[in-house]
Amino acid sequence: MKNLVVLDFGSNSVRLSINKIKNDSDHRFTEVKRLKETTRLAEGMGNIGQKKLSAGAIKRTIQAIKYFKRIYQTYPDYQVLSIATAAVREASNSQEFIDEVLALTGSRIRVLSGSDEAYYDYLGVVSTLPIRDFLLVDMGGGSVEIAIVSERELVQSVSLPYGAVSLSEQFCQNGSLTEENLESFKQFSSKLFDGLRWLNEAKGLPVVLLGGCNRTVARIKRAQEGFFNLDAIHGYELKIADFKKIYYDLLEFSTKERLNIKGMEGSRADIILGGMTPLDVLIERLNSKKIIFSESGVREGLLYEMVSKNKI
Repeated sequence: MKNLVVLDFGSNSVRLSINKIKNDSDHRFTEVKRLKETTRLAEGMGNIGQKKLSAGAIKRTIQAIKYFKRIYQTYPDYQVLSIATAAVREASNSQEFIDEVLALTGSRIRVLSGSDEAYYDYLGVVSTLPIRDFLLVDMGGGSVEIAIVSERELVQSVSLPYGAVSLSEQFCQNGSLTEENLESFKQFSSKLFDGLRWLNEAKGLPVVLLGGCNRTVARIKRAQEGFFNLDAIHGYELKIADFKKIYYDLLEFSTKERLNIKGMEGSRADIILGGMTPLDVLIERLNSKKIIFSESGVREGLLYEMVSKNKI
């Protein structure tokens, strides 16, 4: 039984996932360890100009890898797989970071394209949730993936280079939105969606949400409902009206005040409006009926593919 270590370099956080791969005909895997460190790899990439990984962001991420390495080295028969998304994909100096990770872990980062992200999100969702027709939205730190799934088949998808970190840097002031910036932000989001004519096919469909800011919304609502385990959100459903109430309540709070909200993840208090505003525009446009949260996304989708095709 092999331990597959996945290092997932997102735009807001880096994650460690350790998975036991079972050598049987069912091609199964079980996650036995999961950790996350907020490193803001996309820091500064929302500003106008050349997109680069900052020295500070690289340093924080390398420190997180060293911490993760001390943990995964305690597991027998391990193999390290490294993947990265928008921040590394778009940065002009990403090779420097890739080489540093290779030297430290012996694993060369696989930089996923936007199409890869959308596909593996889809695969992660349909492999773990019994849902046939839906709109998938994965709001990450540096990009957002949107896909339409019909009869459990991926029919349309796109990756847009705008995420909660970069959008917050562009529109939010210390994590807050003025009335003027809110209007500009919503107009910006509308123009993005105007270019996706196929989105009209998703009118009325349930929306499956992935990404850290979206998970925070689920945690907040579960806290309001008195749930003890706020993290048990896979398959958790939310009414559109409840999503909107949380969003408009958060608009009234400063970043510091949001930290006192039960269920709020501290590292997302300053970027949550950057993640929720485009989604508020989208669900209004599509007259969406309900939201379903998924904990399975890119990382899980990739694992399902690797295990099913005996690539491990």
